[in-house]
This record gives sequence, structure tokens and C-alpha cells, in this order.
Amino acid sequence: MFNKEKLREYVRSNQQEAIDCLCEILQTPSTTGDEVAISKVFARRLEEAGLEVQIIGPSPEHPNVIAEWKGTQPGKKFQFNGHMDAFPPTDGDDGIYGPFSGQVADGYIYGRGAADMKGGDAAALMAVTFLKRMGFDPKGSIEMSYLCDEENGSANGVKWLLKNGYLKGDFGICMEPTGGKVLVGHTGIYRITVTYTSESGHSSIPHPTMDALEKSHHAIAALYELRSKVRSRKHPDYGMSNLTISSLHAGKAYNTYATKSTFSIDRRFGPGETMAQCEAEIREVLDGLKEKNPYMEYQLTPFSDRPPMEIPEDDPFIVTLLECVGEVTGKEAKPYRRQGGSDAGNIHEAYGTPMPNLGAADDIIEPTSANEKIPIEDYLQSIEYYMLAVVRMLG
Repeated sequence: MFNKEKLREYVRSNQQEAIDCLCEILQTPSTTGDEVAISKVFARRLEEAGLEVQIIGPSPEHPNVIAEWKGTQPGKKFQFNGHMDAFPPTDGDDGIYGPFSGQVADGYIYGRGAADMKGGDAAALMAVTFLKRMGFDPKGSIEMSYLCDEENGSANGVKWLLKNGYLKGDFGICMEPTGGKVLVGHTGIYRITVTYTSESGHSSIPHPTMDALEKSHHAIAALYELRSKVRSRKHPDYGMSNLTISSLHAGKAYNTYATKSTFSIDRRFGPGETMAQCEAEIREVLDGLKEKNPYMEYQLTPFSDRPPMEIPEDDPFIVTLLECVGEVTGKEAKPYRRQGGSDAGNIHEAYGTPMPNLGAADDIIEPTSANEKIPIEDYLQSIEYYMLAVVRMLG
């Protein structure tokens, strides 16, 4: 009963409902730290589908939505994992239709988060809704998790949930955008801030030692030299490692010296590197400056990290998922790897769960575009291969 053709027929017969679902989610703004409203949308729709829903987190302002559908027979747990937060609108450019339009036009659905990753979130939600309505009885259970705080490092999302014993399953899909490809590996991310302080003083006279902004200037210049060394490390699947100075904050007035200066470092690391090694290299540079000039005392503070993820290509779940994608799309599905990170990396590190990234939308251009969008056909196909994967694994 639940073969590829039957699933496609059902999705296509109910495609307007699927489109309306994504439009509502896109029309509910949810920049990082402002996920309460969108959590209520997901909770309501999951309850309407007949799932048991919890909204949990470290505070009411940081909600995570967890729901489970238990079949009548014992078995394994299939997980769908996504994040609810999206990038803020592009400064100075609201796009063609506005950032939260949910506009359907020219074969696409537009809106902030359409690619990263509300398109995948909605597709998984509709996949489970449709399967339940069709009378599918999973051998085991299906867990849906929609998390907060992902774009800010996930301290209130996946990290809090794992710390409290949630998100344990046997296999699953993280619906991050991958252009319909099955991502089995991604690199790690380590983000830190470096802070320098100094005495105050009026800029009409020379500073008695070295002001905080000048200290940051020397440190950043030295770290750019380290960046060249980091970028020389290349991997055939992941490309080069990288080090970026991503922000700098210093000073409060035009005519006084900066007494505090803080800059952030975004370090992307591949196979053969670890977070500890990344920090050690940065500290070596900063400590070297301090040895030459005792005024270069600094404070280093980690604020976000993502473990790398690598799932064997011959894992039975990966093999099944590749078959499902290929059958639905009519194209050969291959596993791939890239730079980046996801909540799946944290779940995989904690439990060993094979949880590849798989979402229909483009994963390179769209997430930062003012006209972020997802092709309607690809969105509908993703619902189909999510459904087929559940049937194959729990049927």
C-alpha cells in the first residue's frame, strides 16, 4: 500500500495543503532569540496531526518543540530534526516580496528561511502528517524535533536537550538544505572572542601605553598570518580549513581611546584537526605577542562550537536513504560532504546516530539571499522521499 507511487499520488493530491503549511511558517518571523511564535505554529500543527507534543527549554523564551508518534508495534526510533530560527532580513534589501511574505510565484515559495531551513521543516511535518492520515502504522516511533538557537551556536537548543537526555534515536534526517543531496559529513566549527583592555585617555595626547583597539589591531594582523597557514590545509571532500575575523567592537567616543576591544574568530576545521588544536594555535599567536609586549594581556572566551560529522557511506540507513531519493527524483543519488555544521553533528557525537543532512533547497546561495526561496517541485519531492524513507525503515 505504501509504495512510491501511492505516496506520490497522496502528496500531489494534497500539495496545496503542503504549500500553505510552508507559507504560514515563512510568514511567522523567527530570527534567533525570537522563536516563541514559530514554536506555537509547529506545536499546533503537530497536535493537529495527532502527535504528543512538548515545548521545553531552559526558559520560556527559548522553546524547543518535541513530538513523537508511537506505532502499535515495538521497533526503532526515526528522528526528524530541524531548527526554527532563520537569518535576519538582509540589511538594506527586503527582497522582491519582503522577507516574511511566503509568496508563491514562478514555481517558487519565497521568504526568509525558505531554504535554511523552514522548507525542510515543513516537508518533514507534512510527511508525517500525510503518513498518519493515510493510516501508516510505524514499527517503532517517529520523533519530530524543532529547535531554537541554532544560528547562534545552539546552547539553548540541541546542546541543552542533549545535556538533559533528549534526542536519542536510532537513525534520522536533519532537514538542512543540501540541494536534494545526502550529506554524510561536514566539518567542525569553533568560535571564540578575544578581548583587550587598556587605560582611558583623551586622544589629543599619546596613550601612555597602548590602547585596546591598537592591541586588537596587532593581534588581528598576526592572526591573518596564521590564516594563511590554516588555509594551506586542504581536503579533497571538504576543501580548505579557514580562520575568519568576523566582528570587531571597540570604543565609545571619537575623542577618547578605546578602553575595551573585542573581536570574534570563526574557525572552520576539517579532518585531522580538533577544537583543542584550533585554540592552541590561536593562543600561541596571542601569547607570542604578549611575550614581546607585556601590555598585550588578553582574555579568550569560546562562545560557540560544532563538532565535525562523518557517517560511513555503507551505513544501512544511508544506503536506504540514497535509494529513496533516487527513486523519487529519478536521478542517481550520491553521498557528499562539505564545509559547514549542523545540530546533527552534535546528535551524532552524543549518540552515534546516523543523521545525514537532507533538504530540497540550495545550500550555498539561497540561505543568505534577500530573495531566499525554494522550488515548489523540489519541496514536494522532499516530502515524498521523507515519507518513503520512513516507510522503508519502519514499515
